[in-house]
Amino acid sequence: MQMSTVNSLEPRRLPAYSFDPRMKFKGHDLNALVRELEEILPNVLPNGVKAVVDFANFELKVMTDPLKLKTALLNLVENAGDALSPGGSLALSTSRIGFEGAFDGKSPYGAGGCALVSISDTGTGMNETIRDKMFDPFFTTKPGKVGLGCTLAQRIVDCHNGRISVDTGVERGTRIMVYLPLLKNDHAREVPIPLPSFFPAGVARLRR
Repeated sequence: MQMSTVNSLEPRRLPAYSFDPRMKFKGHDLNALVRELEEILPNVLPNGVKAVVDFANFELKVMTDPLKLKTALLNLVENAGDALSPGGSLALSTSRIGFEGAFDGKSPYGAGGCALVSISDTGTGMNETIRDKMFDPFFTTKPGKVGLGCTLAQRIVDCHNGRISVDTGVERGTRIMVYLPLLKNDHAREVPIPLPSFFPAGVARLRR
């Protein structure tokens, strides 16, 4: 398995004109936001590509700027669509990750969890070199593309205190996982549950 977790980008590497850091955060159900994205998939994906959606059957409340986050997810979906040809498919899902234990030794993550948006495609996949560069500004393998879509998606997820992981391999497709802090009630106010410092294999359990 080829897995890469991207935590941050150096701000100086991203052109100032390309990203507006101002955010309008509010509590929002991630399922509702991704359902809005589902409605425009036919206009984003190539003809002949099948879209499969699967949403958690309970609320996934996150602190988010809905417009910015939807833009980030759309950029990642469009990137996945570029790797697809007729007969291929893209799967879009939401779920909750339950942490198995306090594996960073500092916070009680075992009592928390996070929201996950998963974008999987059956495209050509990426080799390690391309995977490691996919979030670099202006990096693209597609003629006519600027190469900022994934970069901006990463910056937006960073501003949400989230993470992006990429699981890919040549000729086996790609899965992009966007982890976002869930909100919890703490003395009559909602606060995000921090994400762990890393996601080692085998320590997270999928909950639906």
